Amino acid sequence: METKSIPKDSRGACHLTFVLTALSVLFLVETLRADVRLPRIFSNHMVLQRGRKLPVWGWGAAGESVTIRLEGRGRKGKDLDVEVQVTTAADGRWRTKLPKLEAGGPYVLKVTGNNTVTFEDVLVGEVWLCSGQSNMEVPVGMQSGLGWWKGVLNYKKELKSAKIPKLRLFKVAHTWQRGPIDDVNGTWTRSTSKTVAGFSGTAFFFGRKLVQELDVPVGLITAAVGGMPIEQFSPNTGQAFWYNGMIAPVIPYGIRGATWYQGETNFWAGDRSNYFEKQKRLIDDWRRNWGQGEFPFYLVQLAPLDYGDDLYSLPTFWEAQAKTLSVKNTGIVATMDIGDVKDVHPRNKRGVGERLALWALAKDYQRDIACSGPKFKKFEVEGDKLRVFFEDVGGGLKSRNRKPLDSFEIAGDGEFQSAKAEIDGNTVVLSSDEVTKPSLVRFAWHCMANPNLVNKAGLPAYPFRTGSNPPKVSGKRLFAETSTITLASQDKGGQIRYTLDGSAPEESSRLYSAPIAIRETTTVRTRFYRDDGVHSSVTSAKFTKAEPRKHRGKTLVLGVRYSYYEYDKPWSKLPKPSRLARLKPVETGRTNDFALGVQNRNDSFALMFTGYLDVQTQGKYTFEVTSDDGARLFVDGKLVVDNDGIHPPVAKTGEVKLRTGMRKINVLYFEGGGTEALSVKYQGPSISKQEIPCWCEQ
Repeated sequence: METKSIPKDSRGACHLTFVLTALSVLFLVETLRADVRLPRIFSNHMVLQRGRKLPVWGWGAAGESVTIRLEGRGRKGKDLDVEVQVTTAADGRWRTKLPKLEAGGPYVLKVTGNNTVTFEDVLVGEVWLCSGQSNMEVPVGMQSGLGWWKGVLNYKKELKSAKIPKLRLFKVAHTWQRGPIDDVNGTWTRSTSKTVAGFSGTAFFFGRKLVQELDVPVGLITAAVGGMPIEQFSPNTGQAFWYNGMIAPVIPYGIRGATWYQGETNFWAGDRSNYFEKQKRLIDDWRRNWGQGEFPFYLVQLAPLDYGDDLYSLPTFWEAQAKTLSVKNTGIVATMDIGDVKDVHPRNKRGVGERLALWALAKDYQRDIACSGPKFKKFEVEGDKLRVFFEDVGGGLKSRNRKPLDSFEIAGDGEFQSAKAEIDGNTVVLSSDEVTKPSLVRFAWHCMANPNLVNKAGLPAYPFRTGSNPPKVSGKRLFAETSTITLASQDKGGQIRYTLDGSAPEESSRLYSAPIAIRETTTVRTRFYRDDGVHSSVTSAKFTKAEPRKHRGKTLVLGVRYSYYEYDKPWSKLPKPSRLARLKPVETGRTNDFALGVQNRNDSFALMFTGYLDVQTQGKYTFEVTSDDGARLFVDGKLVVDNDGIHPPVAKTGEVKLRTGMRKINVLYFEGGGTEALSVKYQGPSISKQEIPCWCEQ
């Protein structure tokens, strides 16, 4: 045998080649012998969707033959033995479908390739995806460390009855991913007091109602993340950190449909009139990606909430949510009567979940029940009255509390006025002594609305309006020399028309294109005309030129007096008025309002503003001071707002009861370094929040 020597310097390379070859062979062998596995959405205690072919998928060795078998004794003692086979692709992935199944179980699901994976206690019934943000995520039980999650109403009682063998739960763990992933963190569990405590309250009550009414197994998959906008759950928005990690890996698991409770984050971000387009995109994308047709999609209307003086933005969002009903196989739950205007997470999740179940029972399971409250259909003018027609009256209309109907408003050439409302069959007739020629109507159009109109099934009517949002009018209502008025549209696609002579604005009236400067007392009336021909109600605002007036022998003019102080050392906190009294002001004068722009300032200074507020209506008044670095507001010498401290601009409020007459207002402000900010506003009986119109000595 001929022997050849290997050059010394090539032996290392040969050895490396041998090692790499050996590793490649071992890798190939391990690949050929790779265990078959499935995503975690398949586990013990799972529920499979009945009545449709069911996708089953997973991974194994390339070219491996995989057998999926479902067996056991089903409903009414029937045996079940279903088997399908599939061969894995070159990348080791495999996917097939089980045939349509009837409700029943428990069964055993076995998946066999080079190994066998067994899932026990498998049921066949109804499967629903429950998604959204915090209101969908709020659990049944109180969660320690999460103070805003106090548990649902009567959560201790609800947990005691949470052992429901036919109800199964799968909670998708919070998972943020830049791109779609193959698997989720989570496992199916039986419904017990322990598992339900940390599970979505809305989803639990929805599922429990279905089990009670259908007497079949129900599986709930929750994928919810608090504080997330709708874009995070939709695959084609460029912002999908939570769709990729929590929805995509569940697809295409067999489901009946989806429930959705989300919107707070989009509302706060200003997505109000345009929310519908985003909601429709999510529905379309989910349906397309799931490949299970136009499955039902039921959403929850945001509950009423106290947004301060922002009264009408939330109704605009409700309107956008309600537009979703134009999409096939959708429904919406009204929450006007089960919210909490002081809590963005209202605790009555049972009402929400069970109302979602009503939609499913009526639309998907053919139960002859009411699922929707009365919805606006049309209106007709009858002389000085309006007649409103409704759909989904559920056997008739009634007052929930047997009191006269509330929350209806009508308008003609002026602003909306409260209307007397009377039920007449399946319609409501509206009238008002202040509106002789009504042409517009709105209902529950207020962020804290709690109307009493319901149908015979007890489901509340949905808020609605005809027409568009009227323009917002800004400017100094009381001015000394001039006031600059701005008009702002709350809707898109249209024009603002206005008048200055007190007449009702029409389409031929002045077109608003720039701020309006006035120098005499003027009443501005304005209306928005949408491009589609729909117009708004009229906004009227009177701007009054203030003439000097007498008070206790003194002549008062509009404005406030100020004293400006500097100090050789920086103030670390707001100085006391008594301390300022010992200092000589660098500058004094009069300004039109509580403004910082009248001084030639350095860091570390203080200002004392003094003026009089003409209180014409006795009652409670709320004062708001926004400042950086610190400020205090006194009324008749009483401290009402204390906004002291070094901080970015922060708003604080205080309330005080005032009698009529001139009330002395003092605002003390200091600046210790950095930026400067001061804003002083108030609101009271019949007065919306605005800058304080103060008077001072001439």
